[in-house]
Amino acid sequence: MRRIAGLGLLLLAVALAGTAEGWLKKSEAYLKAAPWRAEIAGEMRTPAGERTRVAMRVYALPSERIVRIEFLAPDSVADNFVVITPQKVLNYLFLTNQVVVYPRERARIEGLGVSLSAFGSFEEFGRRADLRWEVAGERDGVVRLLGVPEDPEEAGFSRVELELKADPPVPLRYRVWDLEGELLADLVWRSFARAKLMKEDLLAYPPDAEVIEK
Repeated sequence: MRRIAGLGLLLLAVALAGTAEGWLKKSEAYLKAAPWRAEIAGEMRTPAGERTRVAMRVYALPSERIVRIEFLAPDSVADNFVVITPQKVLNYLFLTNQVVVYPRERARIEGLGVSLSAFGSFEEFGRRADLRWEVAGERDGVVRLLGVPEDPEEAGFSRVELELKADPPVPLRYRVWDLEGELLADLVWRSFARAKLMKEDLLAYPPDAEVIEK
């Protein structure tokens, strides 16, 4: 019986290996294996409909489920940073020296209007938006995944596309389209590397900052 069960699990693992679900699980497991940092840059569309260049440094401590995002561009959010914890999101605003604290599910980037409810976990993002994933292509060591929400109106977008490096399975590019098919965000992951990170450092903000609970 154990051999049969073991064979069943092996066959399931083989079946999932080349599927969108399999690739997402491999990437999620790799990102959660140890602390990491990366630079992410590209373009986003603001709530006002303007396209703007964005750049950020991201630090992740998977064991504590903490992600820190330090913004470099655009100017409206430069020197701001966001810390995502399992329950809350702390949004530090440099110009006013304030820390705005949101429940995680309602958190947004001030100045960009971008939701942070599932940043750093594409599996979680997929569950929240009820995405149907499929492998759209695989070429030159890059896997392209396409996700379509069950209810685009409720999700607020029509589709997402995620490019993963096959080995190791780290994100390379992430794009989102709105309900009219216009590009909402096009973000490229750069300089991914393992890092030695401390919880206290990721949660730190200026001691004289005003804290505002939302």
